[in-house]
Amino acid sequence: MSKEKIKQFFLIGFAFFLIMLGYWNYNLDNNKELEVSAEVTNDINIGDVQLVNTEPVEDESNIALVPNDELNEEKNINEKMENNDNYFEETKIERDRMYSEMIETYKEIIESEKTPEDQKAIAVQEITNITNKKNEIMIAENLIKNKGFENVVILINNDVVNVVVKSSSLSQEQISKIQNIISRELNIEISNINISNKK
Repeated sequence: MSKEKIKQFFLIGFAFFLIMLGYWNYNLDNNKELEVSAEVTNDINIGDVQLVNTEPVEDESNIALVPNDELNEEKNINEKMENNDNYFEETKIERDRMYSEMIETYKEIIESEKTPEDQKAIAVQEITNITNKKNEIMIAENLIKNKGFENVVILINNDVVNVVVKSSSLSQEQISKIQNIISRELNIEISNINISNKK
């Protein structure tokens, strides 16, 4: 027998030995798992109640029960707070929608071939006035918020300005600051400025 044949025979035998060793090890691990699972099954029957938390259960006598009336009152307070928060945003949206509709109306007048040139010029001027007014309102609202108010909305009706700020109360100093901002930014007489607060 040549050396090459002996070498091949040895390698085949060694490979066979490794395969058998792996197979034997695999069977041994499976048998251990089966034994462990059998022991667990013997110790715990399906359907048995097991203790999963050893912390003591709180005494029910210490639990405070809240009457439904109080829960409803708390719910109403939360809804009112949400409504107050929405008031400022919804009012601003409604105001901006009104300005947008006015601008659209003036644009239709400008684009119409039937509209005389002098009326088109007036419509162009009105669009400019509305745009300027919107910018002035935005600046004034931001300046008022910078004075420490959480929210504010400004509404203009002809030459009268109504200002609503989110606050539980208003001091005379705060009112004066708001009046000065409105008078300066919107060019309105202080006597035509109405200021109110909303919680």
